[in-house]
Amino acid sequence: MAVNLAPDDAFDLEARVARGEFSSLDEAVAAELAELNYRRASEIMGGSEKLERFLNELEAESIDPKDYLDAGLVFDELLADLKARAEAAGE
Repeated sequence: MAVNLAPDDAFDLEARVARGEFSSLDEAVAAELAELNYRRASEIMGGSEKLERFLNELEAESIDPKDYLDAGLVFDELLADLKARAEAAGE
């Protein structure tokens, strides 16, 4: 898979790898994507506190995720966001 980054973003990631924050560009990109996914999930859940509480409860296996959110709604929102980003990028 190939990923195209803005020059400033590529420079930033390469500098972070050079400083030892990440062992490779692949790891750096994966970490940034994980952060983006966390921020999106936080927005969907209504804030990081609610997301953290949900994740903690899920880890304890004391809840059913269906009690917290509608998966269809989550995926609809993610898809709409991705489409908007693609349109903004001219794709």
